[in-house]
Amino acid sequence: MTDPSPPIYVLGLDSGGTKTDCLVVDASGAIVGQGSCSVHDAASGRGAEGAGRSLETLREAVRRATEPLLPMRVDTLHIAGRASLPDDILDRRLTENLVYHPVRECEGPMALANASAGVVALAGTGAFVYGRTSDGRELCLDALGPLLGDSGSAFDIGLRAIRAVARAHWHPRHATTLVEPVQRACQQFHRKEGMGLVEYMLECPDRSEVASLARIVDAHASSGDGIARRILEEAADGLLETFRDVVAGLDMVDADLPCIAAGSVARKSRIYWERFSDRAARIAPRLRMIVPTPPEVVGVILAASRTMDGIAADFALRLRYEYDKDKDQHG
Repeated sequence: MTDPSPPIYVLGLDSGGTKTDCLVVDASGAIVGQGSCSVHDAASGRGAEGAGRSLETLREAVRRATEPLLPMRVDTLHIAGRASLPDDILDRRLTENLVYHPVRECEGPMALANASAGVVALAGTGAFVYGRTSDGRELCLDALGPLLGDSGSAFDIGLRAIRAVARAHWHPRHATTLVEPVQRACQQFHRKEGMGLVEYMLECPDRSEVASLARIVDAHASSGDGIARRILEEAADGLLETFRDVVAGLDMVDADLPCIAAGSVARKSRIYWERFSDRAARIAPRLRMIVPTPPEVVGVILAASRTMDGIAADFALRLRYEYDKDKDQHG
């Protein structure tokens, strides 16, 4: 790698089923711009892979992140996390020299943990478990989408919540504080006051809408709602079964390696991750449970930086420092 050159920048993209996060850094690793767009944004789109991966959502997140660069024209823009971008996603006044660095979804969390081997337990809009042994063998299970799999995902949790609300009036033992907030959230997505859950589900809502209900479930579980807590724990048990198969398939039962949380549910729900961690420790007791602090788009850039030319030798260290500094300044 050569010394940093001011005209060289990096645009990192982390697109999940519910939102896209973008981060722009210069060749030294200093943060220049940030942008996100989620299913809750008016500018977001919808699509078969979820709102977060729609062209509209991607375009808006990129626009917000790259705004600080305009009207500058840069020499090279490294694109971390994609093999290509549609022509109309990026303002071409920036540069014609785009260098793409695809990053597998498992690689960002591994980079955040500074690990070359271990397990990634991802529970976001979708879900999968990925394992890599010290000798390079790999196995990834699930990531099958909401109809065939994604066990333990935010979609899984959201769908369980909708079902719980639908039967909440059957008997007092089904009573839950989720009823009003879940119904209200579904109505707001389709802007139909008084819309029932049957009608909502018959409209085949975008997977990101259902997945977004996981935050409501987590909040009510943390406030003591038993139904909400059971939903989180049952979902965590679903991811655990995938974990069990990956660990067995790679013979990692006795491995002394990290198990890295990825995705909004695994990283942000204390109840979910404690349930998963407790039971995972019974399966592979030497695995070390890690919940990275930086956003996952930082991991995407760190993973991609290994193949970038023109960035500083201490790029990764500076980026981690810049994130920590930015977090301290903004809480």
